[in-house]
Amino acid sequence: MAWSTHQLAELAGTSVRAVRHYHEVGLLAEPERRPNGYKCYETAHLVRVLRIRRLTDLGFSLPQIAEMGDADEPPEKALRNLDEELSATVERLRRVRRELDLILEQESPTDLPPAPAPPVRAATGA
Repeated sequence: MAWSTHQLAELAGTSVRAVRHYHEVGLLAEPERRPNGYKCYETAHLVRVLRIRRLTDLGFSLPQIAEMGDADEPPEKALRNLDEELSATVERLRRVRRELDLILEQESPTDLPPAPAPPVRAATGA
């Protein structure tokens, strides 16, 4: 199967401009050209564009994707690193939401640090 740039972009759910950009930054190999000069994309090109789209949707930048290369293996180390970064971000956002809840609930001023938690008193066995 062979496709034009427009057809490839449509199949991959992206734009012709994005496909051309992937060529410019070295993420997508140039295909052979037909006698009329039009590019002739093959299945491997489509798979590569779909992979680039999936990785960018997950949050990877194009330079990060370039570092991963075009191997068929999933970039496990990069995926694990992203997962760790996202976990840290989620935890930070949870802390912020808890603090916002307190501010809104207690109508606290936002120009002061949060009030310290009251000290926990140890139970005495008297």
